[in-house]
Amino acid sequence: MFGTLPGSGWQFYTGGEGEAPFALGVRGQTALLAGPADAEELAGFLGFLGVSRLRCAGTVPEGWQLRRRYSRMVLFAGEQLPRRELPAGFLLEERPAVSRVTEFLCRGESLSGDQQTRDCFYSETCTLVNHGRALLWAAQDQTGEIAATAGAYAIWNRTAYLAGVETGLGAREKGLAGALVVGLANRLAEQGILVELLCLPALEEFYRRLGFTKQGEVSGYSPQPDSD
Repeated sequence: MFGTLPGSGWQFYTGGEGEAPFALGVRGQTALLAGPADAEELAGFLGFLGVSRLRCAGTVPEGWQLRRRYSRMVLFAGEQLPRRELPAGFLLEERPAVSRVTEFLCRGESLSGDQQTRDCFYSETCTLVNHGRALLWAAQDQTGEIAATAGAYAIWNRTAYLAGVETGLGAREKGLAGALVVGLANRLAEQGILVELLCLPALEEFYRRLGFTKQGEVSGYSPQPDSD
């Protein structure tokens, strides 16, 4: 382990001397792996840490199974997506209160509504925003309520990871999500930041139309259930 990223909640691990280089990021029950690792040792270490979800593009932990595949979509630093405007009747809010975004995401599909998940997301996001490691945008309707949101929930080492793209049921099919994603991605890219996101294959065409480029795939794994 070579320390925690300040304000992120993540812990990072790497291989020992003489091993092929890899990096493992762990937060709660979720882990991200880059590079090769021994499948058996990886499974044992993830079990020791209490990890139940892994995303990676290479090594599969022994005894784990594929759950989902994700498309990696990117906007390279310095490039720009074709501009999209918010529809009439909606206003851009570049720094919405984290509490409002949390409540909105919990009412939608991005977050489960249980109190522990809500509290954890709110606390971690507040810390990230306060450390300049996250940037949230939202679109308000005429009543001042959030109608859609998108965010860069990890900004580090000249790379930003977009997530939490959500539109309220009554405001869908109006172009809100596309306008927020494009505006936020362009803002970051013009600052020399690589912007990337993971999406399900069914949403790949949506992001292609916005102007993102596909750069490979990432798979999500979880332990196989114990058999009798």
